[in-house]
Amino acid sequence: MRLNSKESLMIRAAELYYEKRYSQSEIARLLDCSRSTVSRLITEAVESGIVQINIRRPVEKMQSLADEIKDTFKLKEVIVVSGGNSSEQAFRNVAYATVEFISNIMHDNMVIGISWGVTLSYIVQELAEHSFEYKGIEVIQLMGGLGVGNPAIDGPELAQKMANSLGGKYRYIQAPAVLKTPELARNIMEEKYILETLKQAEQADMIISSVGSLMDNLSSMERSGYIHKEERAGYQAEGAIGHSLARLIDENGKEIDNVFNQRIVGVSLDLLRKVNWSIGVGANPLKANVFLAAIKGKHFNVLVVDDGTAREILRLMDGAKVD
Repeated sequence: MRLNSKESLMIRAAELYYEKRYSQSEIARLLDCSRSTVSRLITEAVESGIVQINIRRPVEKMQSLADEIKDTFKLKEVIVVSGGNSSEQAFRNVAYATVEFISNIMHDNMVIGISWGVTLSYIVQELAEHSFEYKGIEVIQLMGGLGVGNPAIDGPELAQKMANSLGGKYRYIQAPAVLKTPELARNIMEEKYILETLKQAEQADMIISSVGSLMDNLSSMERSGYIHKEERAGYQAEGAIGHSLARLIDENGKEIDNVFNQRIVGVSLDLLRKVNWSIGVGANPLKANVFLAAIKGKHFNVLVVDDGTAREILRLMDGAKVD
């Protein structure tokens, strides 16, 4: 689309004012016009949408909710943020708080393991808005990919984008998250590159992951075709309520002993319990029961969630005990 001369002037004035940080008087001299004309051009650039201003407000945190969860389960840290007025805002607030937290514990030569999903995609987007100066960072996808649907929430793309934001390198598992048989899963995990990736993942200093639900319309595993509607009821009958690192878990965070979990290509849940920083992230109250299970199973030692999810965890955990 061709721009008329006035639009061109508006863009040029806006570039000089917002990007180059020139004063309006300096812009007037450069454009050979009056200062009032420059002021009008800048105002019209905003009003017409040529310039879009985003105000980054501090994310509101709910310390009392965080303290109750932290004290009950003896976690390293719990951060509860306002969910705002929409699920979109809740995801953005959780992502902002997560990036704020990890920026305080990040250091050179860290190995960072990640899962996949919507919450992780928002965190990766938020990371891209910041400037980092680390050396030797490596980001590793912890389990095979979803394979279908939106690649922006799948492991390979998330690992690559996160590594780019942190100035590091990345590894991803070149395989589906779930294979047809346990034998196929075992064989693929013996392939040289995948075996090396899984071994390097064992060196992770930090893991950022979420959980999935087996409830209707919530399971990424079901949307990707790894769990079919008919099978889901059977898994629930076995005690499964959701999944962590693609593995089906029960209400105490224990991995279900079934064929499905033997078909997973990825690290074990034990890695979540061994790593120095295991950060659970999410912004969906409907997954609160799975988050609670993961906390009880010691999958996370740090939790970053919205206030709706936190309140539902607190409601569900009445009488919960920790070993």
